[in-house]
Amino acid sequence: MKIIDVRLLPYTLKLKYPFRSAHETATQRQITIVALRAADGQWGYGELEAFERPNYTPEFQAGARLFLQRFLIPSLKGRTFEQPEEMTTLFSKFQGNQMAKAALETAVWDLFAKQRQTSLAGLLGQKSGLEVRKQFAVGISLGAQKSGEILFQNVKTAVAAGYQRIKIKITTRTEAANCLPIFQQFPQVHFMLDANSAFTYEQAAVIFKNFTETTLTMLEQPLGVNDFTEHARLQSQLTVPLCLDENIFSIDDVKTAYQLKSCRAINLKLARVGGFTPALALIRFCLEHQLNVWCGGMLESGLGRTANLALASLAPLTFPGDLAPATQLYTNDTLTKSFELENGKLSLPEGNGLGVQLKANILKQLQAQPNLMKD
Repeated sequence: MKIIDVRLLPYTLKLKYPFRSAHETATQRQITIVALRAADGQWGYGELEAFERPNYTPEFQAGARLFLQRFLIPSLKGRTFEQPEEMTTLFSKFQGNQMAKAALETAVWDLFAKQRQTSLAGLLGQKSGLEVRKQFAVGISLGAQKSGEILFQNVKTAVAAGYQRIKIKITTRTEAANCLPIFQQFPQVHFMLDANSAFTYEQAAVIFKNFTETTLTMLEQPLGVNDFTEHARLQSQLTVPLCLDENIFSIDDVKTAYQLKSCRAINLKLARVGGFTPALALIRFCLEHQLNVWCGGMLESGLGRTANLALASLAPLTFPGDLAPATQLYTNDTLTKSFELENGKLSLPEGNGLGVQLKANILKQLQAQPNLMKD
């Protein structure tokens, strides 16, 4: 496969309600849609997931877009690819910038799946040797709320929609305490808390010492974004499984967490680890070493969520991921057709590649962008 056309479209998604975490309070979400055209005329699509500011990871939208334009896209010129995994090998000479790499790599996988007349999920299954599920349970991530009553109403709405796993963002000890009575009122729901590195070890050891695995499925990233040792110390004192998120950028980070016993679960984010090829390697390691691995979300548009759905369809990822339909978050999603939740489950879209269509206005805007493969 030879890529002859690459286009980038910055796009601003408008949230229906503010989404608060320890990193920031978001009222909108900037992404960049990546479109690739192969020599046979097929188009593949990806989404650049870096946030507007480098609060969550060192990457940010404007910088990641520049990295794509200056380094990654020029490296495609004159090359022919036989397999999608070759993209990861090509990009390995550039350090970091996983989200920029993932955006381009996702579009390449989409192209390869279309050329082979199979779904992206099907291609991932073939490459990994793992079973693909056509329908599977998904979870939802709720922003932090200072009021326990508002949080209760949000949880009640999510339960009524059928979500079997609910993640709640917390930033303070009070917000954590507000969750306990909610857990008791919905004993059938799997709850988890995500602190996004809001606490020190000393704070977390006190706040979560009375939480048990029966009331809380797991606790995500309570400590620092670069920490493994204090997480290991905290995990040894808690019965609740810890899940690492912000400090997992590669399989090497997972190996470090495993060796130090920093956690018992990994939040796998496709964009943060650099795309499908490294994600599949990470899944294999977790399976071999009895680490729970599941598919997280980053407030993607419908396009980005579709790529995550393909990854989450792999049978070993049984824990419901953060994959609520993007239309529940945004007033101006990217796809012509939204996903419909059925009893807390989503179905893979039919069709080759990602199996979804971008809205006509977005396709028109993409066509108006310059071809970055031209000299």
